[in-house]
Amino acid sequence: MIQNKNSFSIWLIGPSAAGKTTISKLLYQEIENKVAVIIDGDQVRSLYENNLGYDKTSRSKNTQRYINLVKWLNNFKVPSIVAVISPFEKDRKICRQEINNYYEIYLKSSREERIKRDKKKLYEPALKGEKKNVIDVDIPFEDPVNCNFSVNTDNKPPTMIVKEIRDKLGI
Repeated sequence: MIQNKNSFSIWLIGPSAAGKTTISKLLYQEIENKVAVIIDGDQVRSLYENNLGYDKTSRSKNTQRYINLVKWLNNFKVPSIVAVISPFEKDRKICRQEINNYYEIYLKSSREERIKRDKKKLYEPALKGEKKNVIDVDIPFEDPVNCNFSVNTDNKPPTMIVKEIRDKLGI
């Protein structure tokens, strides 16, 4: 349950095409506090000159940018919904340490299902060796150790997933 409904950060994590952006937008529409901000990994990169790559080091640096942004928003009591891959447990541990009212939800999905949903066309070229630094192909996605809960998105409609999140977090 969310302790402080005026200042929280819900992180929807998982590999590309797991449903993070879709779920974040629906969740935003549903929450009572419409002052919340959606932080989407693809969009935030453009705020920071997009000068980081997709290798492991760059991904961790990018996570620190998300953390700084969320902490800044929390200072103004602005809740956030963060839709990012966040593939490394060491970075998620830092999130838990640095962000007040941090909630981590792992959107789990099979690679086969994510390939079907892959609008960015990441997986097919990566599986053929034509593209590098793709999470769950040549960079492993580390399953969360301490997430608040996980949801398998393969066969659940997004509206049902949002309801489950709202029920479990009490929002």
